[in-house]
Amino acid sequence: MTRPKLKIEKCILDKTIEILSFLLIVVSAVVLGFYYSQLPERVLIDFNWPSKDENGFGAKGLLWTSPIICGIIVIAIYKLNQYPWVFNYPSEITEENAEYNYKMATKMLRIIGLIIALLCFVLTVTAILKGLGNTISYEQYLMPLFPVLLIGIPVLFVIILLVQKKKPA
Repeated sequence: MTRPKLKIEKCILDKTIEILSFLLIVVSAVVLGFYYSQLPERVLIDFNWPSKDENGFGAKGLLWTSPIICGIIVIAIYKLNQYPWVFNYPSEITEENAEYNYKMATKMLRIIGLIIALLCFVLTVTAILKGLGNTISYEQYLMPLFPVLLIGIPVLFVIILLVQKKKPA
């Protein structure tokens, strides 16, 4: 059985999340471009990268990888959301439940895209501040939150879809 191919209308919240996601990526790149000349040639790199030395430092040019990779991911999520019938779902998709499931799945991916964009912004700003010699106190609290959110959001949405499936119509 093929799934219904519906065009899901975006609500204001969906549009706002998408715009905010793209803005965070652009602002990350703009902030990095603004401070790039002030940064030392070797900066602390928070993400694992092959050219990073044993002390965690790498060339300041590596800081561009975060906005580039995160930007590609956010654009891919944006494009993928246009085809919700290709996603995997925890229940069978029918004409009756397609619109609800598609809306929930696209909303989940938009939120994940926003979290990825926020992670990009935080990584970029943190690296810039550390490169300029500032101490960061929020990092130990904020960084563990991102994996929890990136795993917790899909789990929450799957639970919601499964609970909704069991409710009588």
